[in-house]
Amino acid sequence: MHPIPAIVLMNMFTRINFLLGFGLLVAIAFYFVGNYLIVWPLSHIAPKLVKPVAGVLILAGLALTVQTLSMALSNMMGVASYTENSGAGALAFTSQTALVCGHAGLGYIVFAFFYEGHPVTEQQFLVVAALYLAGIAIAVHEWRRRNRRLKLP
Repeated sequence: MHPIPAIVLMNMFTRINFLLGFGLLVAIAFYFVGNYLIVWPLSHIAPKLVKPVAGVLILAGLALTVQTLSMALSNMMGVASYTENSGAGALAFTSQTALVCGHAGLGYIVFAFFYEGHPVTEQQFLVVAALYLAGIAIAVHEWRRRNRRLKLP
């Protein structure tokens, strides 16, 4: 059995890391949109409808997250994917580092909530979302820059 080349393992890690960060950023965005644009006003108008509407919003947010990820897979083919000719540079490592730090922040939030009983604050989610946004923005910037450079004669 042949060992898997390092470039294949790196591509698999970077692509999964990018898509996980992108999906979690979309889910966090849907949380804030649903919380402040729908649940908060509804709690003042019809408080008895908040729980059923919140449940429907969670399901709709997850469905839209999956749909957004499928569009990202088709429209951003090649983001966080590298070949031996166009290897990962400093921007790629910076992007991946920001995404991993976002995952670590989200892991800390989950650990603190489930094991230590600390409440989750919106500031914590905003920090994690900022890390994901930075990682995704840098990855897309690097991808566009790499594509521009490869198309030049």
